[in-house]
Amino acid sequence: MPSELILLVLISLAPIVILIWYFDHLDKIQKESRRLLWSIFAWGVSMTVVAGIAEYFLETNVLPLIPGTYFKLFVLMFIFVAGVEEGLKYWVVKKKAYDHPAFNEYFDGIIYAVMASLGFAALENVFYVTEYGFYIGAFRAITAVPAHAMFGAIMGYYISLARHSKDSKLEKKYLFKGIFLAIALHGIYDFLLVMGVTEPPINLTVILVIPFLLAMALNVKWKIAHLHFLDKAKGVIEPLKWTISRYIKAFFGLGIFTIGTLAALAILLSLFSGDPEIQSIFAEGEFSIVGTGIFVAIMWIIAYLLLADKRTSKQ
Repeated sequence: MPSELILLVLISLAPIVILIWYFDHLDKIQKESRRLLWSIFAWGVSMTVVAGIAEYFLETNVLPLIPGTYFKLFVLMFIFVAGVEEGLKYWVVKKKAYDHPAFNEYFDGIIYAVMASLGFAALENVFYVTEYGFYIGAFRAITAVPAHAMFGAIMGYYISLARHSKDSKLEKKYLFKGIFLAIALHGIYDFLLVMGVTEPPINLTVILVIPFLLAMALNVKWKIAHLHFLDKAKGVIEPLKWTISRYIKAFFGLGIFTIGTLAALAILLSLFSGDPEIQSIFAEGEFSIVGTGIFVAIMWIIAYLLLADKRTSKQ
């Protein structure tokens, strides 16, 4: 029905709108031209179609020629999907924004790359949600859509460093690092999800998506703070560099957060899943929603204490 289709489209676009607002809100000094931003967004949308055609051609004509199941999966995830999609987003930013006079702040690289990424994610998300329904929309709203934004933010960080570099060799190095990391992270994300829907015991790898996304979010947060510092934004001082002790704390924090998140998902399944088999698991066991909720709260508080960056250092 038309009304149901409209609702699904709105659901698919809601996380896009929220993330655009969020990253625009982070632009502390000079807001970017709305015309330029929406032009980049529109180009990102158009790249979804280009990527779909390219991926279909590669998967149909080239993938069957590649030997080995896992090597074929690697090529598919890292080259045919991540390589094509992140390469097209990079092309949009490089073509439409890199030499634009408005690119005059360090943070600009992030907002431009995120707009290209969210433009791409918008049409892709509409396709998925209208095809598979509300639950896929809810799942992608907290996984795939933020992931696209973070791939773009990480790429945009290095594009900004390149744009403001006065050394041509360093500029090329930053540009390469930006596109390489975006492709690598995108490939890892897709690989974890694909492995997660295969037969046991490999399907446990899908759990790693949770700490992977959170680790990316922490990395993006640091990069944004660093660019704000380089822009000399008011009230911003240099973020602390990562040390071995911080990495160790982050490792345990991510693990504890993942345990708490899985417990929270168990609560949601017990309350909202209509699957008789899933409900029978909770009915047969000694599952307490209140007790599990307290456990989740404790795990998340501990994770926050381990992951929070309360200190900063002046240059």
